[in-house]
Amino acid sequence: MEPLIIYLLKANVVISILFLFYLLVLKNDKSFWQNRFYLLFSLLLSLFLPLLPGMNFSNLGGIQRQITMANPLNSLYTTFGNSQMVNTHVSAQVNTTHVAIQEGFSLPSPMQTLVGIYLLVSLVLLIRLAIKLVKLGILIKKTDKRLTAGIYYCAFDGTAPFSFFKYLVINKQLFNDGELRQIILHEKVHIQQWHTIDILFAELAHILLWINPLMVYLKRCIKLNHEYIADSEVINSGVDKKDYQLSIVHSSFKLQASQLTNLYGSSKIKTRIKMMNLKKSPNANLYKYAFVLLLVAASYLLINPSSASALQKNVSGKSATVDAGPLNAFEGIYQAQSNKNAHIKLTEVNHVLVVKELWSGYEYSIKHKNGLEFATANNAPFKFTKDKDGNVEQVLAFGQDTWLRENGNIKEAALNTRQLKALEGIYQSGANKVLYVQIIAKQNKLITKQLWNGKEIPMSAQSDVSFFVQNPRFNTVKFTKNDQGAATKFRASDKDDWNKVDSYQPIAEMKLTAQDLKKFEGYYEFKDRKGQFLQISATGNGLVLKQLWDNRLVDFAATGPLAFSAKENPEFTLEFTADNAGHITRVLAFGKDVWERNDNYHAPVEIKLAAQDLKKLEGKYEFRDEKGRFIQISVTDSGLVLKQLWDNQQIDFAATSPLEFFSKKQPGFTLKFTSDNAGHATQVLAFGQDVWDKVN
Repeated sequence: MEPLIIYLLKANVVISILFLFYLLVLKNDKSFWQNRFYLLFSLLLSLFLPLLPGMNFSNLGGIQRQITMANPLNSLYTTFGNSQMVNTHVSAQVNTTHVAIQEGFSLPSPMQTLVGIYLLVSLVLLIRLAIKLVKLGILIKKTDKRLTAGIYYCAFDGTAPFSFFKYLVINKQLFNDGELRQIILHEKVHIQQWHTIDILFAELAHILLWINPLMVYLKRCIKLNHEYIADSEVINSGVDKKDYQLSIVHSSFKLQASQLTNLYGSSKIKTRIKMMNLKKSPNANLYKYAFVLLLVAASYLLINPSSASALQKNVSGKSATVDAGPLNAFEGIYQAQSNKNAHIKLTEVNHVLVVKELWSGYEYSIKHKNGLEFATANNAPFKFTKDKDGNVEQVLAFGQDTWLRENGNIKEAALNTRQLKALEGIYQSGANKVLYVQIIAKQNKLITKQLWNGKEIPMSAQSDVSFFVQNPRFNTVKFTKNDQGAATKFRASDKDDWNKVDSYQPIAEMKLTAQDLKKFEGYYEFKDRKGQFLQISATGNGLVLKQLWDNRLVDFAATGPLAFSAKENPEFTLEFTADNAGHITRVLAFGKDVWERNDNYHAPVEIKLAAQDLKKLEGKYEFRDEKGRFIQISVTDSGLVLKQLWDNQQIDFAATSPLEFFSKKQPGFTLKFTSDNAGHATQVLAFGQDVWDKVN
């Protein structure tokens, strides 16, 4: 979702800059044709300029750096990167359940929810536009039409005169012959110059950029400039200016037409008359339009700041220093200790270190705290270690991920169209035959498209056969070619083979009756962890699984009498077992996790404890299986709050007994305390398996 948010942000910035220039400099200029082009050009540029890639001007390093670091949007882009990176490590927090079934579905993030709301509003506006067009089409269809010189003259007595594409709608009974002549001349200009296209294009742009309040005024300016053009053409044809002005004043009192049309007696009559009486702008004023090129260049630099890794260290060329030495001493490529295919790159920029994920391209900054310790904007720790010679050799990120420094460098390779096309095709997983991906060449890049859900994942080329991929399933991809140079398969993450096939064969779904589906309904308890439940219910065409620890829902379709597959993830399978009477007794999820049928499930019941009883549970606790990872338990008015000290996330808990608690938002996230003879807690068991010992 982040790319869409960034795109919308950039588009709104560009249109705001260009339109404000119009209001301040060009609005009262009588160069109507140039203004029409400028307004349309502004809309087009705002939609397409954000799609252009950023550029690195190596010969202008100092200037480029100053522009980028002064750019208010640069920190916002970095914030999105920061948020993304921190979110990837949330899976290591206390409230992870370590249950494979969670891989089946994930709730939308707040950012995804906001984007969904934004797109919903755009959809409503699009539907509203479609309804207006249909009503307008019906109105025109009901009129009596006469085709003359390529224009349809439509007689209608319920509206003021207006034009829409080649249709001129007018009630001749309301006007005398002189007024009719002027109206027809005016509307013919709108028709012949295709002003309706401008209006519809502005409406579509407004649907995409509806959140920008300037868009409403921009649409009005486009229509008003149309009137200026038509007024000017009519007067230049020999029509008396004063008579014409009286005519449009008279027409303004008639009925109003649709907002999607060119209306002869439109609003802003006073402004139109004032513009008619204004002297024509001298050609010398064309210098104003020369500034547009500078404005476009400035807009481009504003919305496409150079990546932090491309910036110069500083204008003087000297590296920033901290008490642990020069920051550039921390620069370089680091490889994950647990995954040799995962790399990050650290670069010093403006007294901070910028971290770039080489598999995804995300960048975020870490600031120095003290010694060899740094932290992200969310206070996630980065702790470096030096060898005996004083050289940085590794970093512990987020308090848990070790990254080893490499001596070499990793750069993205530039591949030509022929090299990319040789890798295209459909590939089937060797480990799981239901999984297919399609490799596609797009804009000098390779894209991996997961055919089970349509998701497209960008690939970063390291050579003509090796790629980094922004996806934990693939991470790295290495293709194998035949003698003709065409790819035959690829290996993902150095372990999973995907073979090239001729076609995609999706899973064949089976239709089960409502009675057959009903027998799967009920509650199921995880065999390896008592107290962990899920609920399965029948729907019209399959099953829906509800994870009772977080209320997430996953839809399934039948692939056999006792077999089901998740619609969004074919790997997420359910295989049911029935007894001799045909009653379902258990389900196997992901081919490995056993869930026993247990319809005795009861939702946890909250009780109230006295403040002094809760107080005995307060304190700091350390994870027994990972020293150095702490949580803080504190008392609130309604129960307890758990704070994860590595990311400051807080989770509220309610009591079900003096020593047992559950999270209201995630009922499966339970805490069970152990106390000494005095009633003071000594440890807490999270999720029924994770032991946290109380420390002083």
